[in-house]
Amino acid sequence: MLKLSWLISLGITLIGFLSIQQFFTIQPEGVSANGNLGLVGIVIVTPFLLLSLYTTYRFFLVRIKEGKDKVMKIISIFVGFFMIAVLFYLVIDYKNTVVTSLESNINIDEFPQLNEFTFDIFFNFYTYALVHTVSGVIGTMVGFIQPKKTKEELAK
Repeated sequence: MLKLSWLISLGITLIGFLSIQQFFTIQPEGVSANGNLGLVGIVIVTPFLLLSLYTTYRFFLVRIKEGKDKVMKIISIFVGFFMIAVLFYLVIDYKNTVVTSLESNINIDEFPQLNEFTFDIFFNFYTYALVHTVSGVIGTMVGFIQPKKTKEELAK
C-alpha cells in the first residue's frame, strides 16, 4: 500500500511540475501579461509536492529498515549521493541554458528570479528528480541510522 501511494503521489506531482513548465512559462518573444498566473499553478501543486516528498521519505525509510544486507544499504546511500550530484549538475546546466536564451531576448535583470519567463528553471523534470532524490536519500540515511524496533517495543 505504501508503494502504491508513493507512485500515485509521484505521478500527480510530476504532472503538476510539467504543467507549470509547459502552460505557465512564457516564451521570451511573447508579451508578458499583467499578473503571474503561474503562481496559481504553484499554489495548487505545493500540497501535492509536500505529500510526495513525505511519501518518498517514508517509502525509503521503511524499505531500508526492512532490508537485511548492510552492504546494500551503504551502496544505496552512495548511489543516492551520486544521483544527487548528477542531477545537481543537470539543474545548473539547464538553468544556465535558459538564462542565456532569455538574456538574448529580454533584460532578465529587470524581473524577479521567479517570473513568467523562468518557471521552467524551477519547475522541470530535473528539479523534480533532484528534490525527490534528496528526500529518498534522507529517508535512507535516517533508516540506516535509526535502530529497528522489535515487536515488543512496538507493543508498548
